[in-house]
This record gives sequence, C-alpha cells and structure tokens, in this order.
Amino acid sequence: MHQPYIPQPPREACGLHDLCMEQLRDALVGLKEQMRLGIESVAAQSRANGETLVRIAESQVARRELCARQEERLGGLERAQAEHRDVHATGREEYLKERADLWAAVNKLRFHVYVGLGVGLVLQVLAPLVLRAVFA
Repeated sequence: MHQPYIPQPPREACGLHDLCMEQLRDALVGLKEQMRLGIESVAAQSRANGETLVRIAESQVARRELCARQEERLGGLERAQAEHRDVHATGREEYLKERADLWAAVNKLRFHVYVGLGVGLVLQVLAPLVLRAVFA
C-alpha cells in the first residue's frame, strides 16, 4: 500500500531532483493513461462477452424448444407407425386365414375330383366285366 502524500518543507532546488520528479510524474501520468485504456478495453470485452453469453443462452433455449418439438413429432410418428403396423398385422392375419380356408376348400375339391375320377375309371373297367358276367 502506498503512503499518503505528506508535504515536506521546501528544500533547496536541485536541478536533477526536479528533472527526476518531472520524469516520475510523466511516467505516472502515462501509466495512469495505460490503466484507463486497459480498464476500458476489459470493460468493452466484458460487455461483448456478456452479449455473446446472452446470444448463446437464447440459442440454447431455441435449440431445446426445437428438440422438444422434434421429439414430440417423432413420438407421433412412432405411434402412427405402430398403429399402421397393427392394422397391417390384423389385415395380414385375416388374409392368411382366408387363404388357408380357400386352400382347404381347393384341396377338398381335388380330393373329391380324384375320388370321382377313380370311381369312374373303376366303373369303366369293371362295368363291362360285371355286365358280361351277369348276362352271359
């Protein structure tokens, strides 16, 4: 800490002393001006940093809001996709059941056709033999 200035009784004037004091005063004035400029520079940088921080905070808020909207939209799309998948699964199960029923009917028809053809073939072969045996 510096000592307060206490005036001294006047001394005999010394040219070198006066010159040194003048140089000291000039150096102190220069330092004072440099300090003032440094403080102004730091204050300006602090204001710029504060403005930048405000813009960053606003950007973060906007980004959070955007992410929330996108998350909500994605959730809606996922729900719609799940509903769509369920509808298609139900439709596919119905389709497969109808298809199985149709193939069962086709196979039953084939069976009856083959049995009918077999009976017809047997009758064609056996009928002449039976008729000969009966009328002979």
